[in-house]
Amino acid sequence: MIGTLFGKKRITEEKVAHAFVNAMLDLAADGFATMAEELNEAPEFGTRPVVDTQDTLPFGLILLAGNLMEAPCHLESGQDRRFAAHSISIYSEAIGMRCSDLEQEVQRQQALMRHLNHPSKNTVYAMSKLLFHAYDLFRFQEPYFRDQRAPNPILLKRINGMMAYFLWDWTALKEEYRITH
Repeated sequence: MIGTLFGKKRITEEKVAHAFVNAMLDLAADGFATMAEELNEAPEFGTRPVVDTQDTLPFGLILLAGNLMEAPCHLESGQDRRFAAHSISIYSEAIGMRCSDLEQEVQRQQALMRHLNHPSKNTVYAMSKLLFHAYDLFRFQEPYFRDQRAPNPILLKRINGMMAYFLWDWTALKEEYRITH
């Protein structure tokens, strides 16, 4: 109420990028253990996978790429590109990867998500499907799904439900802040 009377607080794109990257790193570090446990215990697999709960890098990159795919839907034109550049720069520094290499990897993952999820544009579904590729979970499935290289739909639905919690809440951010250059 008070915020609407006096206007929204201002926050720079760079500060949003710092908060975003910290959230993605925290989500990957804290949330992947739960995701890995779910995958390791899923009865839909023919043989039990052994996903290392400490192997968070591929998961973190999926979260980064997927959430950056959502940015243009919530930010103004130009602002989304600057935000992505800031985020990739900050993330690359945090994980000790060259910025250009991370940018190429994010673009590669986004292209793969679009391909895997075509014709749907649902980012959560794309992230879930990419998770199967990143951790090569197909080899643990029943022969029918393994041969098709398609996730078991029952397991995929459960993973989609979990993956939805890993999306950045743009609505809450935009309700409280006005993002400035």
